[in-house]
Amino acid sequence: MPLIFLLAVLLTGCRYTFLPLVPERAEFPDRPRVSGSLLESGNEVVAKLVVRSLSKPGYLELKWYQEEVLLTEKSVWVEGPGGLEARFSRPNDGYYRLLVLSEGSVLLQLDLGVPNLPSPPGAATAAGG
Repeated sequence: MPLIFLLAVLLTGCRYTFLPLVPERAEFPDRPRVSGSLLESGNEVVAKLVVRSLSKPGYLELKWYQEEVLLTEKSVWVEGPGGLEARFSRPNDGYYRLLVLSEGSVLLQLDLGVPNLPSPPGAATAAGG
């Protein structure tokens, strides 16, 4: 009898000792999903957004930037999935971006133009030499 007990103790160290062996499936959280595009129209930019999924009705915050300068903020109430449109001014050429946020989290960033990036280190010495 002690031999069987000792054998059982030693074998449990090599096997699962809990049930169930396969954990239950975890559901993915219901996160908001938004897609969209920016269309130029003269001195205006039209943001066409499509809300694909929303866990609960709420506000989408739209922040319109030129380079690093915040030009405009808008809040749009969204009941559920569907399309929406917002218009922003574009006073001159340059890099613009639209951030779409929900409850303080960024859902989408749309860019228009080319960002003004600094030269990589060493580029000035390679060009001059």
